[in-house]
Amino acid sequence: MHLVFRKTGKEIKAALQHRREQLQQRLAKRNQALDAFLADPKKVRSYLVRSSQPTYGHGTRAATLYGQDDISSEEKEEIAQLCQRIFELEQELYRLAAIASHLPDDQTVELSLDELLGYGFEVNLAVE
Repeated sequence: MHLVFRKTGKEIKAALQHRREQLQQRLAKRNQALDAFLADPKKVRSYLVRSSQPTYGHGTRAATLYGQDDISSEEKEEIAQLCQRIFELEQELYRLAAIASHLPDDQTVELSLDELLGYGFEVNLAVE
């Protein structure tokens, strides 16, 4: 069964605005974490220097020694994941903004369930 949901541009824009607000909140939290990392020049330097070297996995770079001020492999991975998630959130915000800016209010659009949910339409769990 293929479900189609008909929504006006105005309805879609309202849902997009709600979704963008949610994403902005998540992005703000991640930006705070990144700002905290960037405020420590020693960690930033260590991250940049370590990132310049390829990672081969365990045991293949036994001759590489790190100082006690260097960030751990776990911290390096956490920073990389944080940056990746910030990038993804920003891309989603740009995509939603582009849709909102080019969609006329009076246009009716057929949406799939994935599109409906992805644009931020609320799910009513108290359906009778």
